[in-house]
Amino acid sequence: MMKKLLCALVVLTAVPALAQDKVEDVRFNAQPTMLPMPPMPPHPPEPPMAPPSYGIPPQVAAKIGLPQSLLQKVQDLTFEANDALIGLEAELKRTQLALEKELRQPSPNEATVKDLVEKAGRAETAVRQNRVGLMVAIKKALGPDYWQKLEAEMGPMTPGPSMRHIRIERRIATPKTPAVPAPEREDGKR
Repeated sequence: MMKKLLCALVVLTAVPALAQDKVEDVRFNAQPTMLPMPPMPPHPPEPPMAPPSYGIPPQVAAKIGLPQSLLQKVQDLTFEANDALIGLEAELKRTQLALEKELRQPSPNEATVKDLVEKAGRAETAVRQNRVGLMVAIKKALGPDYWQKLEAEMGPMTPGPSMRHIRIERRIATPKTPAVPAPEREDGKR
């Protein structure tokens, strides 16, 4: 159990650090130094999981010949799922924040961390179930023919990397340490 907890802690703390570029000064006999990192550009907005939050785009619906009644049903399903998603995402963010707060304590409580990790997992699953449930409901409402036409127009609509998810970023700043010159050695002496 302790190994799993330690692995989780290592992953939580190491992954953001690994994603950052490190720049070293490689001059002869120079100490490596860390240059300040420029702020990262904002991420481009991720395309929402198809269909978009307002339903199927009207131009796509017209192109595939989707009746207005089906278009309205898809839009209603989408609004209903997105309304439920607001609370689910809020719960996920609250849980992730509580977990991060507990992990930053000088001596985090192992039982609390374990409970928060499980709670965060359940919250992530609830968000994913909402998105996949919406996709399945729309697929069922459209039927196989309209669904295939919709996928041909908008691309494959399977949950995956393009699926909407919460992105919480944390930058880890590397503290600047003054370069301390190495003690000079004389021949034969340490």
